[in-house]
Amino acid sequence: MACAVLTAVLGALILGEYEFTGTLPYVAGPLFGLVLGEVVVGVGRTHTVVAAAITSVLGFAALVWAGWISSGEGLNPIATLVWVAAALAAICSYVRIAGLARVHADDR
Repeated sequence: MACAVLTAVLGALILGEYEFTGTLPYVAGPLFGLVLGEVVVGVGRTHTVVAAAITSVLGFAALVWAGWISSGEGLNPIATLVWVAAALAAICSYVRIAGLARVHADDR
């Protein structure tokens, strides 16, 4: 989980340099969520709902932080599409880790 936190911080700092307009939120949000999910699944080797929920919140918070950085660190309002990107990141990371209502071979 520590690798996911480091990935989220690095991702927020990088994405904070971009404006959340056009297609960026619709591409960056899901990709960011998938990257966080891959870090948790690949490095942490976990598919639990708890890990998925924590990573989902982490992805949401990281993109909101990136939106805050993008807004001039509070000088301008946070763009509406930041919230869209954050929600997409949260959903994608959760689904990548916990999956949709499927049974894992390990859980039988």
